Amino acid sequence: MNFILPGVISMFCWGIAIFLAAIVSRKIGNVHTLLWMQIFGLFVGLVYFIPNARTLYSGQIVPALPIISVIAVLQLIAYLAFYKGLEKGQVSLVSPLGASWGLISALLGIVFYHEAFAFHQGLSIFLILAGIVGLSLDVKKFIDSKQVSVLAGVKEGVIAMFAWGISLFLLVTPTKTVNWFFPTLVFRLLLILFLGGYMIATKTSFVRSKVKVPWGTLFIIGAFDFAAFMSLSLGELQANSSLILPIASAYALVTVALAWIVLKEKMTPRHLISALVILAGIVGMSL
Repeated sequence: MNFILPGVISMFCWGIAIFLAAIVSRKIGNVHTLLWMQIFGLFVGLVYFIPNARTLYSGQIVPALPIISVIAVLQLIAYLAFYKGLEKGQVSLVSPLGASWGLISALLGIVFYHEAFAFHQGLSIFLILAGIVGLSLDVKKFIDSKQVSVLAGVKEGVIAMFAWGISLFLLVTPTKTVNWFFPTLVFRLLLILFLGGYMIATKTSFVRSKVKVPWGTLFIIGAFDFAAFMSLSLGELQANSSLILPIASAYALVTVALAWIVLKEKMTPRHLISALVILAGIVGMSL
């Protein structure tokens, strides 16, 4: 049961980071939010890495670079989609969708690593899927026009769910073959390089003009996000990915609570029930 604490630490760190990112992203946009929070997160990682380089550096990182590059691209897609969804939709709606990445990672772990699969995990998967449908579809529009429509931010939340789920499943391999820290540091560096290249190609400035950038908040987001990855990597050394990943993905509990308390977001009874069903499924996956 030692894997529970790293999972819970990741849950709280990501929950706080994502809530703050939702606020910042609405001010400066998803691209700039992602760029600077990743840079600050990398800085935090380097502060820890440099004095411990002898024990943390591993030459095994070279053969792992292809898979780490794929992880970086998937992480880039997930973050950009998720932050865009937080800009367009309610935090309490989008967050549970993105947080369902634990479902994808757990299923991949079961299929490829033949990890144990209990009855309650199957029930939890059903709850998550049912909750996603209930949370995503605009039922009123469907009844009125007979057309299927999704609510604002839902599409981006689902994209983030799959991209995060696949990338964090792939991260298990370099974490176990290299070490618990170095792959996370390297994929973050690659993510920044890929995003920076995209911004240069599209002639996007690195700092938003005429907008007050909340540098302190961006630093907190980056630091908490990196801490979440560090804790997750440590936990993956102690337990199967299908156990610890769903615990970490329960960060939606924190994010939704903050959205209700701080942002005073309101939800319809159907949305509230659907969000709670998803959260129950996420928690159930970790039991």
